[in-house]
Amino acid sequence: MIHQYKNNGYNIVLDVNSGSIHVVDDVVYDVLSLMDEENADRYGEAEFSRIADVILKNDYKEEVTKEDLKDVFSDLQELEENGTLFTKDVYKEGVIDFKKRQTVVKALCLHIAHDCNLACRYCFAGEGEYQGDRSLMSYEVGKKALDFLVANSGSRRN
Repeated sequence: MIHQYKNNGYNIVLDVNSGSIHVVDDVVYDVLSLMDEENADRYGEAEFSRIADVILKNDYKEEVTKEDLKDVFSDLQELEENGTLFTKDVYKEGVIDFKKRQTVVKALCLHIAHDCNLACRYCFAGEGEYQGDRSLMSYEVGKKALDFLVANSGSRRN
């Protein structure tokens, strides 16, 4: 999968699956926007003719030749062969299984004390009150939290 965007005068193409970032000229940018990513024969003669017709008739009548477009296609094909453009999503199949997995609690952060014994006048927390009542977590709530952690941590230890 690729994402294309323009920013500060740059044409940027990001190949999401490989993490490759390409800064390209206007012609390459437009050719990529016309390419069908799902087409296995994206460098074939039929696809070249289709894209060349659009590019040469519309945007670059005088500036670009068919030879230039053949060079663009060749360069794009080389990038793909090197694994930096139109790469396959190797995680696509695993995502479904990943979502079905049994989840476990790895850590639990408890807010034991809603208080501070320093009571600094400049404190953002209103001298330790944190804009609320000063309080400590009850034994019952703490015990329930730890029971929850043990019950939902699976085979994890420590």
